[in-house]
Amino acid sequence: MNCRERQICLMTRTEIRGARMNTPHNPASFCIGSRKIGSITRSESINRRAGVPPAKTLFGEGQLPMSHVPQDEKKPLSRRAFIKNAAGVAAGAAVASGIGKQARADVYKSILPASVLGANEKILTGHIGTGGMGRSNLGFVLQRDDMQPIAVCDLYDRNLKRGEQMVKQKFENVATYHDFRELLEMKDIDAVVISTPDHWHCLCTLYAADAKKDIYCEKPLSTTIQEGRAMVESVRRNKVVFQGGTMQRSGAHFQEAVELVRSGYIGKVAFVETFSHETLPVEGIGPGDDDISKYPGCDWEFHQGWVEHRPFNTNRWIYHFRWFLEYSGGKITDWGAHLIDIALWALGEDKQPKSVVAQGGKYVITDNRTTPDTLEVIWEYDDYLLTFCNRVYNAYTPQGYSDHGILFHGTLGTMRVDRGGYEVFSVPNNGGCEPKKQGGGPMNEPHWENFVECIRSRKDPIVSVETLHNTTRACHMGTCSYVAGAKLFWDAENERFSGSGEAVEKANQWAYREYLNGWSLKPPYRIA
Repeated sequence: MNCRERQICLMTRTEIRGARMNTPHNPASFCIGSRKIGSITRSESINRRAGVPPAKTLFGEGQLPMSHVPQDEKKPLSRRAFIKNAAGVAAGAAVASGIGKQARADVYKSILPASVLGANEKILTGHIGTGGMGRSNLGFVLQRDDMQPIAVCDLYDRNLKRGEQMVKQKFENVATYHDFRELLEMKDIDAVVISTPDHWHCLCTLYAADAKKDIYCEKPLSTTIQEGRAMVESVRRNKVVFQGGTMQRSGAHFQEAVELVRSGYIGKVAFVETFSHETLPVEGIGPGDDDISKYPGCDWEFHQGWVEHRPFNTNRWIYHFRWFLEYSGGKITDWGAHLIDIALWALGEDKQPKSVVAQGGKYVITDNRTTPDTLEVIWEYDDYLLTFCNRVYNAYTPQGYSDHGILFHGTLGTMRVDRGGYEVFSVPNNGGCEPKKQGGGPMNEPHWENFVECIRSRKDPIVSVETLHNTTRACHMGTCSYVAGAKLFWDAENERFSGSGEAVEKANQWAYREYLNGWSLKPPYRIA
């Protein structure tokens, strides 16, 4: 692209300076659609970027494009129509300027979202949560030429600033918010990326689906079985595309391993082990810090949301929130969501367990977590057993250090699979199978590619909302058994534990926990 062609696609640094955001609470200074971007409207911004003079210069004073339309026929342009019209003006000016065909194409690419022109155009994204996982997801979006983040949101100023800075390394402008509901009011956002603490996944998804935004949501899907069901119904009712964050399904070696199990390569599989371990010191994550004054810009009350509000402690906040049962389920919903997902994928997602039993406790670690440091869960299916084991103080096995994995035990062989690859071991006494080994490969990049493809095709991604609900529900069943302290039997039709007694009642109460503090699972979701 020569200098003249480049001018048509980019605003000058002086022109764009006024479009930059000044405060997290001033979204009006950078918005999409007919609202203002700094001191200029979106249409003016588009035209300037394309090197197009103001409309009155093109059409003459008093001769703007709709000046001849009677007032009662002047209807507000939809977002799509508006952008199409703006693109037409810009591209027309490009033709008048005599620039090349490729530069004219660049004009359209810089203006139109994917759903207007089709497969080659950018998908505009909003990012809810810019902590560690949020910035990781933001990075994958920024790597792509067909996606552009236009808004970020976080309840902690430091993380919000970090997310903003990441986007501005590639794009001049990004809107910043503290409240995700304000971000969802941006009409130009095509898809949202939800990377919040687990107990916010549901409400963010419900609001986003009602706003007709496509959704990428981190695992686990929910904090309760009740939330998961509400999310499935909302996504389907609003007809939005939903991709869950269990990206292992997009890894080629996981796909090959699943196909080998399904094909009978290792024979009839009747026992599957999943495990996630780490090696923490006895003091674990320590007592945490209670002094919120050290963390300016932390909206602690909003962070706690619908759960019972507690005094500030850093262990209940960034990353470590997952070790507290109010916000998450510990390792079973953290890593278990990935591992159990692959097991269920291989052995039949249409199946639900008949029973579950969990045993464990906090036997070693002395920090203030409320999740167990030792846990064993067994799910009983019609024709196999599935287990999950976690210990946080010793990640060593007879084979050496091993912090995660899945073991499929069949009549002809055993397969071990993790993110490093898979390996098949033969059982020679039964005739056995041919030993086989395959290394790992990328998972995140193809997972995001799948999401983008499905936004365009409107098909279900590889991790649909039902898929992630099925996996997360199994994890929650394990937590419910742990909380209730009993073996439980499952009523799949009603998604509840069957039977009577104190343990069953306690388990169902945990699976269908009440929303507090003025939040609700029913619209308008915020009732106080």
